[in-house]
Amino acid sequence: MEAKAKAEILHGVIAKFRAGGKDITSEEWGRFVAAQNDGLRTGPEIGERVPDFSLPDQHGKTRTLKDLSGPKGLLLVFSRSADW
Repeated sequence: MEAKAKAEILHGVIAKFRAGGKDITSEEWGRFVAAQNDGLRTGPEIGERVPDFSLPDQHGKTRTLKDLSGPKGLLLVFSRSADW
């Protein structure tokens, strides 16, 4: 993806996040994810269940999928790049 187009997509969605994020469409979200990943897909597909995990958080405390899941599940968002 061209750097200018990537930056416009990322900045546009981030601006909407700052304003509450309620008007972000699924199409915009898809472009946002694509701009971050540049076509690289290494994780689970959208909607796919992830395997159980046990990982340290930023404070060194071990967190598991079960610990983090609430009554409606858990949303995990991974971002491989912060170059905007």
